[in-house]
Amino acid sequence: MASPEAPPQTRPTAEEREAERALKKQDRVSIWKAIPWSTPTMSMSALVSMTSFFTIYATDTLHLNIAVVGGLLVAVKVIDAIGALLAGYLVDRAPETRWGKARPFDLTVIACWALTAFMFSAPGALGDVAKYVWIFTSYLLLTALFMPLFGANSPLFTSRVFPRREHYTDMGAKGAIVVVVVSICITIAMPIAIGQAGKDPAAWSLVAISIAIPATLLGLVRFWLFREDPKAAVVTETAVKFKDIFQVLRHNPYIWVLSGLAALSGIYGGIAAGTYYFRYIVGDISLMGVASVSGIVIIPIMIALPALVRRFSISRLIAFGCFIGTAGFMLMSVAGSNLALIIVAGLMTAMSALPVAFLAPILVLDNSTYNEWKGLRRLESVGGAVFTFATTVGGALAVGIAGAVLSLSGYDGSLDTQGPAAIAGIVAVNSWIPGILAFTTGLVALGYDRLEGRIKEISVEVLERRATAATAAGDASAPSDELGGTEAVRTIRAESGAPFTKDLSDD
Repeated sequence: MASPEAPPQTRPTAEEREAERALKKQDRVSIWKAIPWSTPTMSMSALVSMTSFFTIYATDTLHLNIAVVGGLLVAVKVIDAIGALLAGYLVDRAPETRWGKARPFDLTVIACWALTAFMFSAPGALGDVAKYVWIFTSYLLLTALFMPLFGANSPLFTSRVFPRREHYTDMGAKGAIVVVVVSICITIAMPIAIGQAGKDPAAWSLVAISIAIPATLLGLVRFWLFREDPKAAVVTETAVKFKDIFQVLRHNPYIWVLSGLAALSGIYGGIAAGTYYFRYIVGDISLMGVASVSGIVIIPIMIALPALVRRFSISRLIAFGCFIGTAGFMLMSVAGSNLALIIVAGLMTAMSALPVAFLAPILVLDNSTYNEWKGLRRLESVGGAVFTFATTVGGALAVGIAGAVLSLSGYDGSLDTQGPAAIAGIVAVNSWIPGILAFTTGLVALGYDRLEGRIKEISVEVLERRATAATAAGDASAPSDELGGTEAVRTIRAESGAPFTKDLSDD
């Protein structure tokens, strides 16, 4: 008996193809929006780059003891971690203003750069105690108060400007391209300027002020160009309480996995002492800028990032980047003063940092969706603050480890050359120590893949609950197929090869 013939497949009509293109276009954000939206990240990139010279400024320019500097930095970083948590709490509890709820916190960029310029302007004639007070007071205010506030508002601000979760991934990927290009320019120019300043306190002050003014203006662009959607305000929502935060920490296991990833990346990202490596092993700190030119090779990878995010889960991309970074750190252990090997190793280690920096915030929003699915408060800003808290704790451990290694190896910042033991210590904190941590981070990232496998189903269920609740309340205007404002939920089309579609059992 002949088997029945399969029905012939028909090609989509022109109207159907046009409708599909229109649907895909809804998920995209114009590059001309992505550029100004990313300006605070560009400013923060310059700020992080500038503060990365803090330790060598304190030890080599102000001639302060590296063990004391390291110990004080650990103490400051612990306070920073607490500040990160409080920043998220303050943003979520902030009142609605005529400028919005999250948007006003972009103004803290002014205080960030003012404190940075002040910190790097300590007079060389001051006594050691006065120098410690000057630089660590300003550093504490910068990193424990204003930098956390400057970053904690981003998840909430994003969800109040862009209505769809797909916008976040597209914005993050396109913004990453722009930020990488700007960051390359910063990492080229800043070491050259620092190299010219040498060990002169007055020259360091001039460099800091010259960078602070344009970077402040750049960081304010998003504030002036973007407005929060008035419909995003949830006026009936009760104020966030500490009990809400504790409930999330108790009932959401994935926030702990994400925090572990953040802490480990904070350690291996903060432990490297590249400035010391270039000054005492390569022999010229300004060559850091020359080595950074190679970062242009990363741009094609960033261009491909939107397609990669649609194809693979974010946690797998993070893990893959960490494993590549591990190989790069291992290469640094044998690179010596060979600039070519250093450049190759730098490109590989950058792969361990980029996915975490640009894609992890999306996982924070996914955690908020999971919170709501569990019947908890979403707490977007608190989720971002917890991530920052874990990163800061990692940074504190990194500073402590690096300071201990350099101190025990006999490093002396007043010397123009270091002994073999100090050189070995500098190599260690730039190679095998962060390499081990990067590999461990990759393993932790793979553990987060379980939530990503379920997030589509969770998002659909959350949407259905809201539609049901809106119908019961008689709110016919409530959205049923997408969420906007503070209620950003990750919705993903069930297309061929799309990520996050595997079926897993409930918790």
